[in-house]
Amino acid sequence: MMIGYRGRGLRTLQAVTLVYTAFCVQTVQPACSDDSTADGGNRVEMLMWLTDPCRYDRWTRPIPPDGNSKTGAPTRVSARVYVYFLGSVEAQQLHFTAHLLIRYRWRDDRLVHSSSKSSIQGENKLKERVWTPHVYIVNEHDSNIMGSGRQDILVTVQPDGTVLYSARLKVSLLCMMNLQKFPFDQQTCPLILESWTYNNTHLELVWEHDSPAILNSNLRMTEYNLVSIWTDATVSEYTLLSTTENKHVKKNEYSPLSVEHVHYYGKFEREVGHYIMDYYVPSIMLVVVSWVSFWLDPNAVPGRTTLGTSTMLTFITLSRNIGSSLPKVSYIKATEIWFLVCTAFIFGSLVEFAFVNTIWRRKKNVELKKVNSKHIFKSTLTPQMQRKSISVDSGIDRGAAGASPTVTSGKLNRRENRSRSLLTVGDLDSAVCTNPEPLENFSIRVPTLNDNKTVGSGGLFTLTPQEIAQWIDQRSRIAFPAAFLVFNCFYWLYVYV
Repeated sequence: MMIGYRGRGLRTLQAVTLVYTAFCVQTVQPACSDDSTADGGNRVEMLMWLTDPCRYDRWTRPIPPDGNSKTGAPTRVSARVYVYFLGSVEAQQLHFTAHLLIRYRWRDDRLVHSSSKSSIQGENKLKERVWTPHVYIVNEHDSNIMGSGRQDILVTVQPDGTVLYSARLKVSLLCMMNLQKFPFDQQTCPLILESWTYNNTHLELVWEHDSPAILNSNLRMTEYNLVSIWTDATVSEYTLLSTTENKHVKKNEYSPLSVEHVHYYGKFEREVGHYIMDYYVPSIMLVVVSWVSFWLDPNAVPGRTTLGTSTMLTFITLSRNIGSSLPKVSYIKATEIWFLVCTAFIFGSLVEFAFVNTIWRRKKNVELKKVNSKHIFKSTLTPQMQRKSISVDSGIDRGAAGASPTVTSGKLNRRENRSRSLLTVGDLDSAVCTNPEPLENFSIRVPTLNDNKTVGSGGLFTLTPQEIAQWIDQRSRIAFPAAFLVFNCFYWLYVYV
């Protein structure tokens, strides 16, 4: 019983096979043998006849006529790119967006139809029936074929067998940027084309001789200017690991694979107007505002402290907005140099205030050999050192040791011991009683820096702490702006040269 069922099933399968074979013979064989169908048919019939699987293998590349019958010369594929839109260049993601129209051209002698005077055009259906070089974009981050409803692909077969393959793409291309001079940088971003299935011994990928890269004349970008474009072609070698075995040993060998590359480069120059107005000008103003504290009284603690801390915090907040849009790189950028130096100037004004306020609150006078920067800072920073006693002649005539101060010709003369530097009320009373002159002839004046330049018997000068604090503020009003101006000269030369 089982044998009967098996026999009937086998006969049914044989019958179906015979019917399918007869159908293939009726539909395919006439197209392969009768050439009159191709001559008198319309374009669709011509296309079906040219690309019929019985005479055309879409997986075999076209071999040029001068090629070897076995290996064959490399198939030459010419490329042309038309750029009609460039989007923003994302520095943080290291890529940019572009809308391109790419066209590839090669010759396939199997598609020659000289009897027809017009070209044959088609879209996806024709693309699926002819050989294509399968060229891909090496540095693409993301890409898709554009189109409304269907993909924008056009394949044209000319009478001499030349095939034109065009596609409209929206691509996001990777661009390894050098941000050392950001935002005064120039970036060179490539478009690299390479064949996915063939190396340079089978496929030669080149640019068109005439206008290989065409740029939309109305192209505009928001943050960059496209300075120049150019093309070139290179050969890259990939090292592949292959394993060979024999009877005794198994070893790995590295064999090089050469692949043809074509590059399309665009040089972009960043527009700096936004960064000048939103970052550099405000930061310069903040640094200048921090110098206002040099004109305030050294003892004005609340005002100078508030001014210094507020400018510091404002500048840090301003700089964070710029740094958040950049990738984290291992090298230092031009904006970071600017940030560090401006922060140093603002912080320096705070340190200067703390220094002069500390000096202002001291009680003892400072003895100097000379009134200059070197001796003032040395004596100020080391006030505990023992120095020689001085006798400063400032309108006060000193008498013998231990004598009481007297008033002579309207001026106060007194003996000042090393342990005593201030004139007490008792000294005034005894002086007035010793030589009772009218009070209108008696005057006390606060000494200034010029008053104390009088050299005493010891050859030293005496300055009060308040005078030293004011002297440092006066020098800071000149030193800080001058140093910032020198830094700006070097900085702008660096970013523009």
